[in-house]
Amino acid sequence: MAVKFTKPEVNIAEKVAELDKPSGIAGEAMLRAETPQQQFNLISAGRRRINHNGDMRVWQRGTTASNPSTAFTHVYGADRYLIQVQDMGTVTTTIDTDVPPTGGFSRSTKIACTATDTATASSHLIFIHRIEGQDSQCTNFGTDNPESLTLSFWIKSNKSGAFNVNFENEDTSVVTGGSSADQGYQTKQYIHSANTWEYKTVTIEGDTYSPFAFNTNKGLCFDIVLSKAADGSATYDNGTPTAQWSLLSNNQRSVHNEHYFADSTDNYYKITGVQLELGKVATPFEHRSYGEELAFCQRYYYQLGGIGGVAAATSLSSGSMYNSTAVNLYVPFPVPMRASPGISKTVNGTGNWLNLYVGATGTVGNPTPQVGDSGTDSARVYIPSAHSGNSPSAAGAGVWAILLSGASLNFSAEL
Repeated sequence: MAVKFTKPEVNIAEKVAELDKPSGIAGEAMLRAETPQQQFNLISAGRRRINHNGDMRVWQRGTTASNPSTAFTHVYGADRYLIQVQDMGTVTTTIDTDVPPTGGFSRSTKIACTATDTATASSHLIFIHRIEGQDSQCTNFGTDNPESLTLSFWIKSNKSGAFNVNFENEDTSVVTGGSSADQGYQTKQYIHSANTWEYKTVTIEGDTYSPFAFNTNKGLCFDIVLSKAADGSATYDNGTPTAQWSLLSNNQRSVHNEHYFADSTDNYYKITGVQLELGKVATPFEHRSYGEELAFCQRYYYQLGGIGGVAAATSLSSGSMYNSTAVNLYVPFPVPMRASPGISKTVNGTGNWLNLYVGATGTVGNPTPQVGDSGTDSARVYIPSAHSGNSPSAAGAGVWAILLSGASLNFSAEL
């Protein structure tokens, strides 16, 4: 007579969890991982951090930036982090050496109120990071199997309380249904203790609804909202947060925020260690070399002269005179830029930025540069009225351009 034995299936992960032996944080994370890919990510087998300059070390534009008025303004401090501000008095962002006690960080971004204001319906202060559509493909959004996302960061403020952390799909060209609105996902986070560094992790489910186009335009975005608007604001505060992916309304952006930032010059936030990655577990911050991080940032913004607030004369370029006063300069970019960039100049304390030499004859001035021809790897910069016209200036004559100390020439292809 044959005897048949059966036994119940065993869930190995559950049995290991029942063991009395502690497995530590890393072991717990490995046990919670749901797929081999998540375990692969946890053991650092490959790159994890999707965002750039999360440790706030790269500041090409200088170490301080402020919004000039109460008007809607975009301010960049640390590279790749846009501060969108309106009706906030004066908001000043600076590089800061106050950092968390762990994690190996040396810099943070400080956002401070340096002049107060009264809250309006349009008041807002948002710390934003944008990612190209082609770099958002790893999320697998818009399919039946989208990846979860985890954002982690360190934050410190003089006030405790709730604040918004939001995620967006800013590629409205592929939002299903043809809507012009972004897809959005709002979460509520807390600062528990004032003037204390706190580590935050935010995990959200992926979006099955809308994909990202494979292009160099805006795709995935996350933002940390740092202020509420006026009480009852119909612009930013009185919407209903979704805590899931849905069409975004502006009035959902700061609905969780408890404090208005510009009511005191004592108010500040400090942020560093920002990491966005795939999966449901926040892993330790992925450090990269400064040179590599700078190259990532220069795809979006490239500055000649005055980098990081350093005031020193810089050899800009060689070129030739277009006529007796205008000049063409050739400027190569260190890495391919995201798109053909716009151009601007920053003057120094004398109100000038350029010294243009033709032979031994130099002309110091503040002419307006223009992009003559530009691709993503180089630009022809045309500068009218760059030289006095004195001999030996003439069409075709060779020139040497110098950026004055404290001045810069800037190329921007930001998202």
